[in-house]
Amino acid sequence: MRVAVIDCGTNTFNLLIAEIQQEGWKELFRTKIAVKLGRGGIGKGTIQSDRLARGLDALRVFHDAGLNYSTDHFYVTGTSALREADNAIDFVRRAKELFDMEVRIIDGEREASLIFSGVKQTLDIGDQNFTVMDIGGGSTEFIIANKDGVQWKTSTDLGVSRLFDFLAPTDPLSKENRKELSRVVDEHLAPLKEALSTYPSSTLLGSSGSFDTLVAMAAGLKNDTSKLPLFNEVSLQDLTKLHSWMLSKNREERLKIRGMLPLRVDYMPISTSLIDYMIQKMGFNRILQSKFALKEGVLQEIIEKKIHLE
Repeated sequence: MRVAVIDCGTNTFNLLIAEIQQEGWKELFRTKIAVKLGRGGIGKGTIQSDRLARGLDALRVFHDAGLNYSTDHFYVTGTSALREADNAIDFVRRAKELFDMEVRIIDGEREASLIFSGVKQTLDIGDQNFTVMDIGGGSTEFIIANKDGVQWKTSTDLGVSRLFDFLAPTDPLSKENRKELSRVVDEHLAPLKEALSTYPSSTLLGSSGSFDTLVAMAAGLKNDTSKLPLFNEVSLQDLTKLHSWMLSKNREERLKIRGMLPLRVDYMPISTSLIDYMIQKMGFNRILQSKFALKEGVLQEIIEKKIHLE
């Protein structure tokens, strides 16, 4: 059975087509499109008409790719931008009419669960707690887990697109931007700080998105052209250097950094600021990255029959 999993995110729409096998799943094709669904509306609870059209165009591309791979099922999720938008029903209705796709808008708790289902496929989970951080466009999820499973999880409004629209930052980020960002993060992460007092964790595991770009840039520092594995570690030294670059370089200069993706160039200064906050104020001293996240979590739950395809 072939399944196309589509993640309709606030910034990026992602597609993963896989063959479901008895022993797991095999990737056949993946791609992403920078839709920026939340642009201009993420703080207003709506999706702008041009962004809605852009999202439907992306689904058309993904639908055609699915047909090319003789896909049996499409499983489509919508996250932060769609769950908050007053006109999300218009997007859901059009996706059904045009492509016979059912867009399932999931809440933050469900999103965090799927992210963990994806991440845990790439590492051996030990006795020690670790904290998963998934930086999205509209929200950022945090999961504290160990070999016994999820101990605590939450979804926050610390998505980079949301923060970008809120800050309306200068380029590069000004001291005032950074001070305001720190204030907002302080406010939103008080529950995480409390949870870490109950479930101590010093390892931060970033999933997909911004962390993929961070790892690619870290490899660029070493002129490493080899294919990156599913699971990586970023040294604090490399992270410090890259964060410094994100704060000091303008957009044009950031685009020249090896490993930088154009679709993330505007948001990476905020992303590395969030990660740096976790190190400086939350006490994390080891930074890991997993290429797997929500899409791979969906596939795992299909295999485990937690998701039943019709």
